Amino acid sequence: MRAYAELIRVPGVVNVTASQLFARLPLGMLSLAILLHVQARTGSFAVAGAVVACTSIGEAIAMPMTSRLLGRIGMVATLVSAAVVNGICMLALAFFHVPGPVLMGLGFLIGASVPPLLPAVRSLYPQMVPGEGLRALFALDTTAQELIWVIGPVAATFLASAISTAIPLLFSAGVTVVGTAWFLLSARRLKPRIDRSVVAFGRVLVNPAVILAMVASLALVASFMALEVGVLALFGNHNLSAGVALGVASLGSLIGGVLFGHRHLGVRGLATSMTVVAAGTAVFGLVDGWALQLTALFASGLGFAPALAALYVMVSREIAEHSAAEAFGWLNSGALVGGAMGTAIGGVVVDRYGSFAVIMVSAALALIAACTPLIARTAGPVGGLSREKETCGV
Repeated sequence: MRAYAELIRVPGVVNVTASQLFARLPLGMLSLAILLHVQARTGSFAVAGAVVACTSIGEAIAMPMTSRLLGRIGMVATLVSAAVVNGICMLALAFFHVPGPVLMGLGFLIGASVPPLLPAVRSLYPQMVPGEGLRALFALDTTAQELIWVIGPVAATFLASAISTAIPLLFSAGVTVVGTAWFLLSARRLKPRIDRSVVAFGRVLVNPAVILAMVASLALVASFMALEVGVLALFGNHNLSAGVALGVASLGSLIGGVLFGHRHLGVRGLATSMTVVAAGTAVFGLVDGWALQLTALFASGLGFAPALAALYVMVSREIAEHSAAEAFGWLNSGALVGGAMGTAIGGVVVDRYGSFAVIMVSAALALIAACTPLIARTAGPVGGLSREKETCGV
């Protein structure tokens, strides 16, 4: 905890971290908001899941390119243009009554225009807090971002149930624009610098640390998104219980990040963190009763933030500074592809087999994520996951 207290005293850390978290708040609402809105319009979880999947695919494809633009045309031009287009597309999805394929196209545009705030801020962190403080800063960021997933689902389901399924989309559009402006003002005071990459586009993908982090985050995020669909189907489309349940899982991740996110995770520690996610998810699908279900979801979240923090630190230490923004963009894309897969598979499985089946699929995906560092170890040490650090795991 002392590491976090020291970070808070570093000039600019609180403002930059808070502003980018606020700007990214819609990410905690968007998939759920789109699921609720499109399912209400079409009556199909499969169509709604397909639109969310298109959103994730659009962001996954565009994020490495927009991340690279941060160093070519600057943060202001990149983030402002993306935020404006993103807001307009969300308004269109909220108000236009169009066929399913057009809804999917709008979903793709929403995803493709998401401002690349995550790679921007995480490429700045090594400049703000050098040395060993970087691990704590990544852990703080990864842990604090769980507030997005605690607040977002509850806000989305509450606004959709109390007013209209279009309201969460309108709220997301406004927060994206205002939050991006706040982040740019905060970053400008610090005079951050994002270097223009001097290597070919995509060259960072030859780094084993980037590949491992992409695969692990893909499977882990796919697990959570499939769980989101299962929770919605289990508790009802407009039931606030669904948002509370997802918020409890994210609260578990928040607490797990505070307790373990700043520690050195070895191979076994990283695998254990993701195994906890799989076990908690499986138990959630097997037990009855609101209290037991929430307890299982809370437990499933405990390993999520520590695992992601370890993956980001590993990539940061293995990638040159001029390639950091692109590397984090690719890592974000891996997670987004996983989100698209999890949502699309979840929608189909729910329509055909019910909520229990998709919850078990979610648990299986988390277990696959847990196996990736163990498989990587058989091929030799990778980045921050060397054998020597295994004793520092949770």
